[in-house]
Amino acid sequence: MNPIMLVMLVPILAGMIWVAIYVARHPVWAAYIFLATQPFVGGIDRGKLIPLMRPSEAIQFGLMGAVLLGALIRACQGERMTVRITKLDRAVVILCLVSSVWPLCWLFLRHRLPSSSDIFSTVVLWRLAGLYAMFRWVVKTPEQVRKCLWILLVSATLLSMLAILDSLNLFRLGGIWAPAQLSDSGSGRGGATLNSAIAVGDYLSYSLAVASVWILRARRPRLLIAAMAAFIFLGVLGTGQFSAWFELIIVVFVVARTEGQMRQLLKWLAPAALFGAIVAWPVVSTRLAGFGSAGNSLLPQSWQGRIDNLTNFYIPRLAHFRWVGGIRPDTVLPAPETWRDVIYLESGYLWLFRVGGIPLVLAFLWLLRNGFRVTGQVAKSRADDIGVAAVATRAALWCLLILSLIDPHLTLRGGADLFFCLLGLTANQNVPPTNIDAPPEPPRLELVHQAPDDFDRRRLSQANGP
Repeated sequence: MNPIMLVMLVPILAGMIWVAIYVARHPVWAAYIFLATQPFVGGIDRGKLIPLMRPSEAIQFGLMGAVLLGALIRACQGERMTVRITKLDRAVVILCLVSSVWPLCWLFLRHRLPSSSDIFSTVVLWRLAGLYAMFRWVVKTPEQVRKCLWILLVSATLLSMLAILDSLNLFRLGGIWAPAQLSDSGSGRGGATLNSAIAVGDYLSYSLAVASVWILRARRPRLLIAAMAAFIFLGVLGTGQFSAWFELIIVVFVVARTEGQMRQLLKWLAPAALFGAIVAWPVVSTRLAGFGSAGNSLLPQSWQGRIDNLTNFYIPRLAHFRWVGGIRPDTVLPAPETWRDVIYLESGYLWLFRVGGIPLVLAFLWLLRNGFRVTGQVAKSRADDIGVAAVATRAALWCLLILSLIDPHLTLRGGADLFFCLLGLTANQNVPPTNIDAPPEPPRLELVHQAPDDFDRRRLSQANGP
């Protein structure tokens, strides 16, 4: 190894060891670090910096390893640790099992061997389940929940700025952030550091749900939160992605419905939409110009390409009841054309049928059912920041249910990571409830019998006479 590289590597390794030791002693910092780094490293492709891994995956596994090491040391020192398994926990585990063990077993039953890409594909949901477990366990106090949400909003604001600049072709990160495919370049889409406009839309929409609930519940400082919400709102428009705009509508309506603020929503919706359309009009006009540009079709070229991929490459492979048990975990197909290398499956429910068939679809619906049940209960019973996370998670669940018709949002980088983080916060049972929105109790008047002192005795004797 080059001596100069070795000299540079030593302080980096020392810093990583120090961070691991600190996270082992203070587990909540694993949540802080992940939320602060995920939007900006999640788009770096696998193998660019670390062999066979994305930097975001390496950061997560390192943080989780430090948390587990610290828990093991504290358990050896006699600290008692208990974990209560809930229905939502079981639903997450069942989804992971059906998306990994079942497809591999189904391949063996059909006398087919899984490829390396199949093996890697089965790890995705287990990694996301690890995020769910980490956020469910490491956050212990209301102050820590508040810090997590603040870190989320700050990182989302920065990501929205990058998305706006990217969609306007004013600034685009290169180098390790350069995407493998540049088909969306110059088309008015803001992939920013996640290299996917859809992923940016997911991340910003879920973050906007948190900011919206804070605004409706009059959290302070309201002006700063409103400014961050405005930037995130413009960032969603700046993605230039129609699915992100639909997602924005879903999030706003779910938050307003859950918080009982539908009248307030209708009052502010039209002015906010008009303001956003005016500010983001360069991006909106670029995307609307795509309609009718694909020859004789009225649909944009990207939509027509997606439909062609589904009808020509994916749906025929699911024929003859192959959708019942699934085909294989890897959904990427080699492209027959010379102008592209691979074809991606851009439909969430078709992804479920291709990977695990009916069992995986049922496991996904079971997760949604338990998620809606838990988020509804927590949102009604808790007025603290755990309740805020529950409302945002509920909005994300509706987005998964509806928008999985067109995109695989369950496993999409960035948005899927944030969804499982919020789901873990919602299911967190370590944070004691604090009803911070309740008005202060009025002072109570208490009558206390007190023996008279010498001054009171003299006054009484003078009044009664000698």
